[in-house]
Amino acid sequence: MKRIFSMLVLGLGGVAVLGGCPIYGSDSGGSIACDTSLDCPPGQACNASGACVAQTAGTCSAPTGCSAGQTCGSDSLCHSGDCSQWPCVTGFVCKVSGGSATCVSSSGADAGVPDSGFSGCTSNASCASVGAGAKCLNGACVAPADQCSDATQCSNGYQCVEGVCTPGCSSKTPCPTGFSCDTNKGVCTGNPSPCTTSSQCSGGNVCVEQRCVPPCTNSTCPSGDVCVAGGCIPDQKPQFICATEGQQGACAQGSLCLHHNCYIACSGSADAGVQCKNTDQFNICKGVVTASGTYNVCGSSTNLGSECDPTIGKNCGVSLICIDGFCR
Repeated sequence: MKRIFSMLVLGLGGVAVLGGCPIYGSDSGGSIACDTSLDCPPGQACNASGACVAQTAGTCSAPTGCSAGQTCGSDSLCHSGDCSQWPCVTGFVCKVSGGSATCVSSSGADAGVPDSGFSGCTSNASCASVGAGAKCLNGACVAPADQCSDATQCSNGYQCVEGVCTPGCSSKTPCPTGFSCDTNKGVCTGNPSPCTTSSQCSGGNVCVEQRCVPPCTNSTCPSGDVCVAGGCIPDQKPQFICATEGQQGACAQGSLCLHHNCYIACSGSADAGVQCKNTDQFNICKGVVTASGTYNVCGSSTNLGSECDPTIGKNCGVSLICIDGFCR
């Protein structure tokens, strides 16, 4: 709001005008005129008529519209937590200072601050300091050894694509918001709307890991998604069960640990089909080669592939990507 530094005193019970906006005395009983909620006192917001009114519970248009310990998010709702979890409402940016993340006006000296104070990674490129092959998964840099190598380490309906747990897709199974389907490979690896800030997203979506995704609601997301920097993204991190290759470890009796997961051991002989027949889709006795040796376990034709494994730097050639150990 442009301000004119001359005051005209009007005969309206002590009302004065500063830069076109009336300023009421404490005894006037009137409301304060405004252009934006930045012009209003704490606990009030600027309505469509240009007057400061009491903030509606749960909604906000400025940080002062929320209680202590809450953030006025990009969806104009008050959320528990600071702006490292929730992008700020329009007109504000998140600034981290002294370990605290707070929303400040984007029109001042802090206008160049990114619209999220999230301290984790935002792209694979930002993980270069962790080492070659590190990737940004769920907002954290993950070294190759801790990335997935097989779909059995990911949520149901996901596949392991280049070390990242990725939703599968088809003509009947669409991708989550912020992702598009590679129909040739059946995985959600496309990015229909690349972004660097939430202001580039539409429909109330927020920018997380360079994708426009739905905002989290009360810090929660649909099943299979996780809340990262205020947005819901697919859970990209693998779910590890065991640690030592070829050992029983945390696995049940008769099972072995391979690629951080447990598989039923089989003999590799002619009766292997009998050993694996009760394991649903994992009904093939397969020899799996690891750094510590070759192990026979029950698998399927689509898992435990040996053509590639980004976790050990074994990659596919040009135009192919590694999906569940197979170059496709």
